Amino acid sequence: MRIIMKITVAAILILSCVKIMASTNDQEIKTLYHTLDSLIGCQDSLIAEKKAHILAIHDGVKGMELTSEQEIALNNRLYDEYLAFNFDSAHHYIKKNIEILQTLDDANLKAGSLIRMAHILAVSGLFEKADAMLGEISLKQINTEKKVEYYNQKAELFLYRSEMAQYSPYFKEYIDSAQYYRQLILQIAPKESFEYITNMANYTSEKGNEDQAIRIFEDYLPSIKQGDRRYSIITSTLAYFYSRKQQSALQEKNVLLSAISDLRGTILENNSFRELSAILMERGDYSKAYFYLSQASDDAQLYGSRLRSVQAARLSPLITKAYDAERAQAQRRTNNLLIILSLIALLLVGSVIYTLSLMRKRRLINEKIKRMNAELSQHNDEIRVMNAQMKEANRIKDEYIGRFLELCSNLIHRGEERLKKMNRLARERKLEELYAELKSNAPINGGIRMFHQNFDTAFLNIYPNFVSEVNSLMTEGNGFDVGEETNKLTTELRVLALIRLGIQDNQKIADILRSSITTIYTYRSKLKSRARNKDSFEDDIRQIATY
Repeated sequence: MRIIMKITVAAILILSCVKIMASTNDQEIKTLYHTLDSLIGCQDSLIAEKKAHILAIHDGVKGMELTSEQEIALNNRLYDEYLAFNFDSAHHYIKKNIEILQTLDDANLKAGSLIRMAHILAVSGLFEKADAMLGEISLKQINTEKKVEYYNQKAELFLYRSEMAQYSPYFKEYIDSAQYYRQLILQIAPKESFEYITNMANYTSEKGNEDQAIRIFEDYLPSIKQGDRRYSIITSTLAYFYSRKQQSALQEKNVLLSAISDLRGTILENNSFRELSAILMERGDYSKAYFYLSQASDDAQLYGSRLRSVQAARLSPLITKAYDAERAQAQRRTNNLLIILSLIALLLVGSVIYTLSLMRKRRLINEKIKRMNAELSQHNDEIRVMNAQMKEANRIKDEYIGRFLELCSNLIHRGEERLKKMNRLARERKLEELYAELKSNAPINGGIRMFHQNFDTAFLNIYPNFVSEVNSLMTEGNGFDVGEETNKLTTELRVLALIRLGIQDNQKIADILRSSITTIYTYRSKLKSRARNKDSFEDDIRQIATY
């Protein structure tokens, strides 16, 4: 009897854990869908940011005369930016490199450009032209790095061909060819490289060891940021691996991660939305499947990819047909429900209930309006404070710009006069006078006095009552004398003036006033000790108004 009880309890615990895990997974999937839909809503702004970034690269070299090597590097950078964003532009820039390289004798640079051209042709479905590009490369003349790129592109080309040849006799042949080139990559590529990791995982998967392939990618994925094209590729491939293991929840999760990464990185040459629509179609969620397939089709058209457009077009009739059937069925259900509700409405005397409902809604709306008015009043107060701050900032800006432009001009003039004087002394070989002039600190001291004079005048023009306001914060007998020189501040008052202007750091204050940091620290400590409220003294200083 006890054994039966233990088995029952254990079974209940196992079922509870399974339910909790399923609930957690469902919540994670919902969160990913919410993120994805939010990013789709922002896609126009993301694309605009991408275009602005590329335009900045263009503008960065305007008017510059570039060498052939620099132009090749620039075109490669623009190709990389357009690679998954716009087919025509990527094709344009790599074609320019191939034309430039006709005049250069660099096998590795030429191979790199041909491989890039082969890739961009392959993703557009121009397999024969891509293969012809790769055929122009002599493996004997290129280094190991370019060989890895070459083999990787050959494997990728056969993989694209296999995608178009599914359910045909040629599918297995293309996969075997891809496996052959993956083997070559694994023999020469650095083990920590992206090419080695991806080809090892795909090679292992095709050999039937899905678990090992998944472990390879799961270990590598944290090292890549979302929005990186490599992140999108790995999560999309992980989804494929999980589909082969019939783990649909993990498949869907990774497809969503790939789609989110595509949107964050403005990657328009993608598989993720088409794969996601296929998953949703199998589940029977035709409206969402139709929505994401439309996104896949739009991205393919924006990118200009013939391959992705064809793949989306293959799936489109199936989803459209199912979606139309679902809408028709929903419409029939809606019509039947309306008829039933109409009959019920004729039998019910609902005018009183309806009136009460309207009155309740009106009361709720009035309460909501009151809350909104209160919030608007609060916002208006905040706006008034911000306007006052902006007005004060504008006044400070106007005063200081004029003052310090004049100060800079005077200092430059003095520097020019002193330089002329020293040149004259040197020309006349009056070395002792020249040495005395060089040794003199008078120009620096004069400049400091001029700076203090301008600073004091400008500050007191903005804060005419500053000294009296400071005195009101000090204890009796510890205020500052308002002497005859109403436009001059003491060093202590200058420290407080800089604090009022928002400069808090002792080192910065010391640099401005040409004092030691210890002296500034001592001034601040003494000033606080003389204040009425020591804890809030500096905050009170910052609250002194301009007028």
